[in-house]
Amino acid sequence: MQLHEQLSDLQSPTALTIGTFDGVHRGHAMLVEILKSHAASRDLQTAALTFRDMPYCYFRPDECAHLLTLPEEKTAAFAALKIDHLFLLDFDKSIAERSAEEFIADLARKLKLKLLVVGPDFALGKNRAGDVSALRKLGEKHGFEVEVLEEKLSDEGAAISSTRTRECVEGGDVEIASRLLGRSFQLCGEVVSGRQLGRKIGVPTINIAPHNRKVIPARGVYAVRATLKSTPESGHTFPAALNIGVRPTLGGELAQTIEFHIIGEDIPVAPPRASLEIIARLRAEQKFDSLDALVAQMQKDISRAREILD
Repeated sequence: MQLHEQLSDLQSPTALTIGTFDGVHRGHAMLVEILKSHAASRDLQTAALTFRDMPYCYFRPDECAHLLTLPEEKTAAFAALKIDHLFLLDFDKSIAERSAEEFIADLARKLKLKLLVVGPDFALGKNRAGDVSALRKLGEKHGFEVEVLEEKLSDEGAAISSTRTRECVEGGDVEIASRLLGRSFQLCGEVVSGRQLGRKIGVPTINIAPHNRKVIPARGVYAVRATLKSTPESGHTFPAALNIGVRPTLGGELAQTIEFHIIGEDIPVAPPRASLEIIARLRAEQKFDSLDALVAQMQKDISRAREILD
C-alpha cells in the first residue's frame, strides 16, 4: 500500500472510497472488500481517502470524541486490508470550504477516478451538499460510477459504527469492541516514570501516556498483550495485567494512571514505547480496606489474566 499525505496524481484509473473511518471496523472492512471486488472486475487500482482526525473536530473541537485509531493505527489497519493507495489528509479550511463539485472534480482529475464506493448516509463538500444523489450527477459529469452500500453491517441487530464501538471501549466492554473492530482494541503510548509503588509491593508496573486524542477504556483491570518497543518497527510481546485508574487504595491520584505488570518477566528498564492489545476486562476499579487486601486481589488478577491469555 502506498501512503499519500496530500492529493497527488495517480498513474492508473482508480476505484475510491472516502470516509472518516475511525476504528477501521468490520463495517469499513466490508466496504473495502466491496470496493476491491468492483475494482477487480473493472481492472482498477483501489484507494481510500480519509483524515488524520475527524472532520467534526474542525467545526466543533470542544465536542469532538476521542479516536479509536490514531493516524498511524489507521494506516496500519488499511494496509492490512490490502488496498493500493491510502490518502491520509488533514481536514483543514481548504477542504472544509470546498464545494462538493470542486472536491470531486479534483479527485476525478488527480486520481483518474472511475468508481466511487460509499456508505448509505455518505455526504461530502461544504454543508455536506454532496450527498448520494448529487454524487451520481457529478459522476455522470466527470466520468465515474457511484456504488452505494444498501445498509451498514450489523452485529446482534445493531449497526456496526465507530460511535457504538467507542462507547463500548469507554464503558469497558472491550471484548464487544474487539468483535466490532474485527481485532483487539489497542492502546499505545510513551513509557513514563511512575511513583514506583508497584515495585515496592512486589508487583512492578510500567506506566504509559497515550496520545491525548486516543479513547481510553473505563477504569479497571484488564488482561492484555503488551509489546515493548525499542524501535517503532520491533518489539517483544508479553502477557500482562493492565490497570487504569487513580489508585484509590493508595491514597488516590490527581490524574488517571495507565500501568501494566508484565507476567512472569522482570523488566528492569522499559523501552521508550509500549503497545497494549486489550483482550478482556477483569474487574472495575475498587478501593480496598488495606494494602494487603489490594495486593491479594492483584495476585488474583494476575493469575486470571494469565489464564485468559494462555
